[in-house]
Order: sequence, then structure tokens, then C-alpha cells
Amino acid sequence: MAKCTPGDHTSKPVRNYRNVPHYEIQTLSRSPELEFIASTVESTLCRLGFSDPEEIFMDKDAARILELFFDHYHFKDDTLEFGDPAQEKGYTLLSEVIEEDLSDIPKEDLVRVMASIHRAIQRRTKGGDEYLRFINEYAGD
Repeated sequence: MAKCTPGDHTSKPVRNYRNVPHYEIQTLSRSPELEFIASTVESTLCRLGFSDPEEIFMDKDAARILELFFDHYHFKDDTLEFGDPAQEKGYTLLSEVIEEDLSDIPKEDLVRVMASIHRAIQRRTKGGDEYLRFINEYAGD
């Protein structure tokens, strides 16, 4: 559910993305289809993180791109608010990859896999690009 910040009734509600339905790690690891989805999403995040040395793309940016997908597919927002051009670029790239490689996947499954990835980012990051570096070893291009 969305929450308002105390004493502020004019701002947009803050969403608790940890409440988005997700798959447990064991479920992901036992399903080749779910692993393929996760690998595809993580490879795209790695591409965003490491393809352009001029752009700074951190774990928080990867998490925010996933949150934008939750806003669209889980919370059913009609319009999305991008915080900066990098978020919009990342969202666009991931959308294209989904359309090309994952178009037959039900959106509910896609959201649940992305929510599992989002939770992993939250666990592994220390404020930098620790998660992106970790997955780059396994899922990077």
C-alpha cells in the first residue's frame, strides 16, 4: 500500500516496493524459465552499468528502473515519473529487451522475478555498484 509522509499531504504517496509479490530464490533456481527471465533482466542492468564509462549507473539506479516497472505493471500507473535521463534510458532499454526476448512471459511472472532481483539489490548493495559488479560476474554480456 502507498504511504504518505507525516505532515505532508501534498506529495505523492511513497510506495513500499518490498510488498510487491516476488519469488523465493529456491523457486527461481528450480525453474529454467524463471532463471532465463532473471538472467535477461540482470544482463540488461549490467549493460546499463558497464557499457558507458562516462555514465554513472549505480545499484540505486538499477533498483529505480525496476520500481518504474512495478509502477507500470503492478500498480498500473498510466504515466511514469523519471528522475533523470539515465532512468528513462534504462527503462526504455529494458522495455525493448522485454518486448524482444520476454514478450510471451505473463506480466505477473515478470514482476515477481523483477521483485526478487529488487530484493537482491537491496540485500547486496552498500550504496555503490556492489550488486551490479556481483551479477556482472555471472550475467554480464
